[in-house]
Amino acid sequence: MAQQTAKPLKSKALGDLEAGKLPQALKKAQLGVKKFPKDSDYHAIAGFVLTEMQRYKQSIPYFAEASRLKPDDAQFVENLANALMQTGQIHRALSYAEHKLEQFPNNKELVRVVDEIQLKGSSWRLIIDHTTQRLEKDPDNTDLLYSRARAYGHVGFTEHSSRDIARAYELAPDKEGIALAKATDLHQSGDKQGSRNILGSVLETNPVCAAALYKMSMIAGKDEADHLIAAIDTAIVERDHADSVLEFAKARLISMRDGLNAALPQFARANAIQHDINPYDNAREETKYDDICKQLSLGTPPVTAIQSDVPNPIFVIGQPRSGTTLMEMMLSSVPGIAGCGELTIAGELSLQAIESGNQFDARAATEFAKEYRRLMPPIPKDSTAFVDKIPHNYQRLGFILSAFPNARVINMMRDPRDVGLSKWIRRFDAPGMRYASNLEAIAHSANLYRRYLEHWMGVFGDRILTITYEDLVADPKTHSRKVAAFCDIDWDERMMHPEKNTKQVRTASIDQVRKKISTSSIGGWREVAVHIQPMLDGLDPALWPEYDFD
Repeated sequence: MAQQTAKPLKSKALGDLEAGKLPQALKKAQLGVKKFPKDSDYHAIAGFVLTEMQRYKQSIPYFAEASRLKPDDAQFVENLANALMQTGQIHRALSYAEHKLEQFPNNKELVRVVDEIQLKGSSWRLIIDHTTQRLEKDPDNTDLLYSRARAYGHVGFTEHSSRDIARAYELAPDKEGIALAKATDLHQSGDKQGSRNILGSVLETNPVCAAALYKMSMIAGKDEADHLIAAIDTAIVERDHADSVLEFAKARLISMRDGLNAALPQFARANAIQHDINPYDNAREETKYDDICKQLSLGTPPVTAIQSDVPNPIFVIGQPRSGTTLMEMMLSSVPGIAGCGELTIAGELSLQAIESGNQFDARAATEFAKEYRRLMPPIPKDSTAFVDKIPHNYQRLGFILSAFPNARVINMMRDPRDVGLSKWIRRFDAPGMRYASNLEAIAHSANLYRRYLEHWMGVFGDRILTITYEDLVADPKTHSRKVAAFCDIDWDERMMHPEKNTKQVRTASIDQVRKKISTSSIGGWREVAVHIQPMLDGLDPALWPEYDFD
């Protein structure tokens, strides 16, 4: 009887909402909440109306109650996660969304919320501020230490991140998430055995832990492949949804055991699952390209910051998997050159510049440089230069080179077919890498990279040095000398031995750069061309004159 009575009021509230009569809709929804407190729809309607009125903070209790009453409804979860994000409760929003993704792993709206937080360095800095304040009162709170460690890692404060991970693991070695973070940190520092030991302990407790199985697949030997594949198959069967993490782990192991050709159908399956959840948008990327290039167009004298500062910046750019990590490790092998890894600062500041709607002039460029240096991680005081090697800075070179008149840019270029294959057989879950899980998107992104570089070369040509990966690994001495001269630093023989560099590596090149420079990966795409044909067909030969496409 109560349900029958509730329906007319609900219909009226929804009718007012659809008609844009928000105050009336809110009044009816709140009346419904009062009369029928166990009806989740009224709570959800009230919350949604409040978000339409941009009263996000007031919407949160309604969405929270709707989700509590109906925990299997993903939409209520999406609404709450978004409301938390909109009110600046970034730590709560991220923790809640990631937790709920375990329940709704293929929910695109939750993925969007997580992506939006992860793409903004400001979000991670808010998390650092929030957790630091709480840790002052509760210094041994392992959840807070773990959260701050993640945030530090995202903004490039690797030493701070490692320190928090170490402390959290010391306090709670049996917590799965913390143990996985410690295992990852050890692997990134070059300690595979230490990482393996921790992962083994995690799998003893939870044999179907997807993250542990994936991380183990990255460091396992060939003799372990059969055992791990069996464990992964068991985990896949137990899941009630497709899991790209497990599918990628299985693909890696098949490749190790049976060869890449045998593994590529499995890589295709893993990538398809990932791309379906988080697809690449060609049109959006084309619009971004147009908007950025309009800010600093060809034929217009480049903007220059009013002043520059030291240490001198060196930006290493290129497509991911083109040798950018190798170049950073070579440069940071020189005394006085600080390797900062992949900093998101330039991307964040560039986006702010575009969204402001203002012309990027000398004053804006000066402020860009000042803010960049304020936000970057600490480097040794005796540093004469620092290296920022986030590959996608090729999109933002106009802002970067305008802001830093003393900066140098090393553009790492590699055969796009080898680059594309290398992306296809690795799992990239970062929002900015969503194109890597679709062959046509890999080709589109590669072509767009060359178009960006053509544009920036037309504006800042003599400040950008292109080094081809193939030339570098074939003759590291000649080309490392060329790089040193271009960057106005003293060449050091250690540049030829980046495998001896003990700097932590947090990229997909984590294992390759621990080995001596090699030409073994050149031309590998030819052996598996039949599996990657959509990518090969999508590459524009006119944009790649350095490589033979016949």
